[in-house]
Amino acid sequence: MNRRVNRGRALRVAVCLILLAALSGCMQLNMGLTVNADDTVDGQLLLTAQKQVLSARNKNVPAAFAELRQSIPALPAGEETLYQDDTFYGSQISYRKAPLAGFDTESVKLVRDGDLYRFTLPLDPKKYGGKVTQQNPQQQQAFLKLMSFEISVTFPGRVIDSNGTVNGRSVSWKVDANQDKPTELRAVAEAPPRPSASPAAAGDDGGGFPWLLVGGGVLLLLLLAVVGVLLLRRRQPTVPTAPGPTPTGPPAGGPGPG
Repeated sequence: MNRRVNRGRALRVAVCLILLAALSGCMQLNMGLTVNADDTVDGQLLLTAQKQVLSARNKNVPAAFAELRQSIPALPAGEETLYQDDTFYGSQISYRKAPLAGFDTESVKLVRDGDLYRFTLPLDPKKYGGKVTQQNPQQQQAFLKLMSFEISVTFPGRVIDSNGTVNGRSVSWKVDANQDKPTELRAVAEAPPRPSASPAAAGDDGGGFPWLLVGGGVLLLLLLAVVGVLLLRRRQPTVPTAPGPTPTGPPAGGPGPG
């Protein structure tokens, strides 16, 4: 009796895994990000699945994709648009000067830690396939194994640690479908100093003599001097011109009155 029960369970698991493979075998997560020195991010993220796989589950392809996406951890928010070609259907999320704080999510963790940038993409089976596999651990592992990932991150500073392929300041990972996944994709890179908001500090940051600041001060002093001169002129009293002497008699040596 126990053998029959065990065989029945094994058969149900096998059937579930076959259905799961048909559902998620061609789901892809592609992402290319560039971290800027001002702690913002540019790039794109593309989450797709084969149209043939989606339509086999639901003739309404957008509805099938929306259902499948519920089994993917939350992605960093951005400008999202529809993506489709002859083979694939999905969502494209674009980032332009997106704040770094928006990339601390379940699926992607890109944070600044002092003078370092830390990138992590956890590949935890418990975070993938939750809706589709109904929290069955074996099916969750199969769901993640059947996904593919192609990731690239470019940093403004030197890469000092990663488990991917390093090319200059960029790190890339390519994990194919039906391949065992690592625990996570990770990279650590140097971060540039944060810009100072103080004008005095900016002048002392190796940028040369602060001509703009000195010029502004001189101009202000000249304006104050001109205003002072004008005020002094307005307050100074006007001195009237003294009249000449009035004659009182004939000139000396002239004839007197007859």
